[in-house]
Parts: sequence; C-alpha cells; structure tokens
Amino acid sequence: MRIFLIGPHWDTGRWTEYCAAALERNGHDVRAFTYSASQARPVSVFGRLRRRLLGTDRFQIQRVLRAQQRDNLAVIDLAGRHRPELVIVLKGEVLLPETIDRLRAIADGPIVQWCGDDPSWFPGIVAAAHLYDRFFLAEPTHAADLAPRGVTAEFLPHAADPAAWAPDDLADPGTEEHFDVVFVGDSRHQMGHLPANRERVNLIETVAAMDVRMAIWGRGWDKLAPASAARRCHRGPTLLPAAAVSSAYRAAKIVLNVHHPQMREGVNMRTFEIPAAGAFQLSDYKSRMDELFDVGQEIAVFRDRNKLADRVRDNLADPDSRRAIAQAGHRRVERDHTYRVRMRQLVERATGA
Repeated sequence: MRIFLIGPHWDTGRWTEYCAAALERNGHDVRAFTYSASQARPVSVFGRLRRRLLGTDRFQIQRVLRAQQRDNLAVIDLAGRHRPELVIVLKGEVLLPETIDRLRAIADGPIVQWCGDDPSWFPGIVAAAHLYDRFFLAEPTHAADLAPRGVTAEFLPHAADPAAWAPDDLADPGTEEHFDVVFVGDSRHQMGHLPANRERVNLIETVAAMDVRMAIWGRGWDKLAPASAARRCHRGPTLLPAAAVSSAYRAAKIVLNVHHPQMREGVNMRTFEIPAAGAFQLSDYKSRMDELFDVGQEIAVFRDRNKLADRVRDNLADPDSRRAIAQAGHRRVERDHTYRVRMRQLVERATGA
C-alpha cells in the first residue's frame, strides 16, 4: 500500500522515524514528511541580522509562520506526487484544515490522525478533526473533547522500537549499575502551553529526598529552587539518542516513570521504552495499563504518592523481583507493543484490510 506519513521533528524523540520504519517493515511503500524540521536548524548569519533589525519577537513569529507555510505546501506537493492510498498524520499541529481538506481530494484512501497529546492544546488539530476518516488518541479521555465536533476518537496506545532501545544481550548489560533510581524527562510544570501542574516535580522530589543514588536528565529541573533535592540530582538535558537513554536506564536499579497530567488513563512512550531497554520500571498507575501489561508481573506501579518511598525501598531490596519483571516486560513489549505491531493495528483499523 502507498502510505504518506506526516509527523513531527522532535529534539527528544523519533516518533515519525519509528513509524515510517515500521510501516516499511510491514511491506508498505512509504513516503514520510517531517514537519517543523527547519525550526531546529541554527539561525543563519542573515537570519541573525534580520532578528536584530526586526526584534526577537517579530522575527520568531515570522520564522514560525513561514515554516508552517512551507510545511503545508510541501505536504500538498508530496501527496500529489505520491498519490497515497492512506495518509497518516502524527499529531500535525502545524497543518491547516485547508491542507487536510486538500489531502482528502488528493489521496486514494482514508486520512487518519494519531495524536499523542491533548488535542485541545492545538487549535489546528481541533479545527481539522472532523476532516479525518479515523482519529486515534494515546489518551482515550480526550475523545470527549472531540465528540461535540462529531468526531468519534479511538484509543491507540504508544509503542517502542526495540531496535532503538534494546541491547544485543539483555542478560549482560555491559555496565555496572551506577544509580539506584533514574528519571529521564522534563519537569513540565513551567513549559509554555502545558498546564501548570507540579505533580511530576513533587513525586520526583519525594524520591530525590530519600537516601538513594538518583540521577535526573531533562529540561526544567535546573530552574527549581536551590534547595530542591531533584535539582541536586539533575545531570543535564535529556540524553539523546535513544541508545544513550537506554544505557542510562540499564545503569539503574529502578527507572521511574511519572506521567504528565494529560495522561489520565493512557500511558506515555516511556512506559514501553523502559522495558524495551531491558530495564526495571516503577510507574504511577494508569487504568489502561491493565489492557497492556500484567501489572505486578511485567510492570511495577505505585498508586499513592505517600507510599512511593516505600515502593522504592521495597524494589531496591529485591533484585530478583526487579530482574524478573524487567525480563517479562521486555518480552511483552517485543510481542505486543512494537511500532510494527502498532502500525499494523492502525492500518487494519483505518482501511479494514
């Protein structure tokens, strides 16, 4: 099948690339377009001059709008040349409703959306939601926000790419455990459009204040108060690429997973990437986990912030249990939660094939 995949450029992940590779491994003819890639490039000498002349705010707004214009025109042009039988949009917050409408006229099959974030944060996604033939969400409760627009959104959880996360030999990680607890992720409570919520910070602070060796990588932790225990554990920006994060995971006895508040029932990418790396995961509990893992056997969870410290101590004291859960979780991800599996599910549900 000819598939046109449209997805974001991220400095903290390769969602588009993982999905494109999975679709190709499933035997499809894939043309992928990564939007917002130009925003990650350094500003040229000419650009820096324009920024001085225009002022930082005016320059940045123009830069974003011009990138959006180029991306929308490129999507229409590539679709016209590829004539896809299926168009998959991963998030697509930069795409105009007019662009999605044009894709409907060009494509020889359905247009589908897979949104990993709360769509209500992005006016463009909400405005175009009714134009998609199928709309998938990594967090199922956001479907209620789309229902008034006549959109019936469906749950499709995140996944992991074992080739990016798994070592060659899980039995021999090749590195001594350097930390008791590791967390890789942003603090999130003070980042732009995201809702102000300190729950993640508070949970991480609970563990950082314990007598454990903890390491944190991610943005925002250095902006916490000087007395913050989490700030003292901060090692720098998020490790990239995935192989570096995977190595950090395997160098820890416990990899902590704390979801952003937008994930109310569903789970984030980290939920699958930690076991894909062969590491032991301790996560805040989400109700959809029971559909995805054997909770307690393939993933360890905590349900109460007041008991988090006890869960950490119990898991640190039981290396055999940690090892068994990590191995079982890895097997489950490889069987049920790879991007190859997820893309097969998406295509089947979108096309009936």
